[in-house]
Amino acid sequence: MKRFVLLFALFTLGFGANAQNTDNGWLQQQDKDNVFITADGRTITIDRNTYTWRPFSDAVGLSLYGSRYRKAKSSKNWGLFLTTLVAPASGAFIIYSLDHKVQGGALIGGAALAGSLGAGIPLWIKGRRELDAMIDDYAQRFSPKPYSSSVTVGPTANGVGLALSF
Repeated sequence: MKRFVLLFALFTLGFGANAQNTDNGWLQQQDKDNVFITADGRTITIDRNTYTWRPFSDAVGLSLYGSRYRKAKSSKNWGLFLTTLVAPASGAFIIYSLDHKVQGGALIGGAALAGSLGAGIPLWIKGRRELDAMIDDYAQRFSPKPYSSSVTVGPTANGVGLALSF
């Protein structure tokens, strides 16, 4: 047991002595000049290692999220259509009807304006939120993670296990 404690202490001191060593090849705080991002935003070069980033497109969205992506995109597009095209057209129809003293037309235009804004804005917001959630999930799962490693300890079939993931 004493040998194990001594060995553990020596390893701890050895790792601690090299913790601030800038020559060990890891990207340090002062090495920000070694990070290059191309103009198109698809390739990230960090310390001579290149990681390719595949942007989120319709093909990626449909292949990963399927009908959920299609529904969110459809909701956003219908909300955008109702809010930016139907609502101004309804407002113009109201103004035209009031100028020509047509009360029925103004009522129909007002109902169309209220309906298009009342349905369009929530559809637009709901679709955008769903798409943002999918983009966040995609970025978390598939974005390049240079120098990412973790050490975890957990129960195994034979006792306790130590796992190094990199």
